[in-house]
Amino acid sequence: MKNIKSQSIAIILIIAAVFSAFAFLIPIEREGVFWIGFIFGLVSILIQIPVFGFSFPQESQLKSKVLGYPVFRIGIIYLVIQMILSGILFFAGDGGDFPVWLALLLCIIVLAGALVFGITANMAREAISNMETVSKADTRMMKSLALRAEALASNTNDPMLMKELKKLAEDISFSDPVSDPVIAEQEHALVSVFGQLEAAVNSQNPGAIDLCRNVGVALSNRNAACKANKR
Repeated sequence: MKNIKSQSIAIILIIAAVFSAFAFLIPIEREGVFWIGFIFGLVSILIQIPVFGFSFPQESQLKSKVLGYPVFRIGIIYLVIQMILSGILFFAGDGGDFPVWLALLLCIIVLAGALVFGITANMAREAISNMETVSKADTRMMKSLALRAEALASNTNDPMLMKELKKLAEDISFSDPVSDPVIAEQEHALVSVFGQLEAAVNSQNPGAIDLCRNVGVALSNRNAACKANKR
C-alpha cells in the first residue's frame, strides 16, 4: 500500500508539472481569468493527494478500501472537469473580454459540487460500515446459541434428546438472527433457560428433554417479540 501511495503521489505531481507547463507555454495573455483557471486547476490536482489517503486508509480492511472507491472516483471526476474548465478559461480570458467574476463562479461551483458529492459518498460508506458492524454484533448471540445446541446434540447418547436438540438447533438457525435492545428481556430469558439445558445435558439429567422444550418456548417468545418490534 505504501508503494501504491508513493506512486500515486508521483503521478499527481507529474500531472501538476504538465499542467503548469501547458499553462505557461501556450501563447496567451495571463490576466485575472487565467490565474483563476490556473489556481483552481492546481487545487484540483493537489487535492487528489488527501482524497486518495482518505479513500484508502493504510490500516483499514479491504472492505473499507473497496467502499472508498466512490469517493476516489468523485475526486478524479472533479479533476477532469476542472482541467477542461481551466483549459477553456485560459483561452477565453486571452482577449480580456471574459468576466473574471464568471470564471471564479464556475470554478467555485465545480469545487462545491465535488465536495458535496464527496461528502455524500463518504457518508454512505460510513453508513454501510456501521450497519455491517452493528449487524455482526447483533447476530453473535443467536449464532452462538445455534452452535451450542449443535454441540449438545453431539454430546448425548439419548436418541429422543438428540432429536429434540437437533430440532432446537435448526429452529435457532432459522430464527431472525438480529438482536435488539427492545427484546432484551425475551433474549435474557432464552439464554437463561438454555444455560439450564446445557447443565442438564452435561450432567445427563433426565429432565433435559423438558428443558429442551422450555428453550423452544422461550425461543418462540423471543421470535414473536422480534417480529412485533419490526412491524
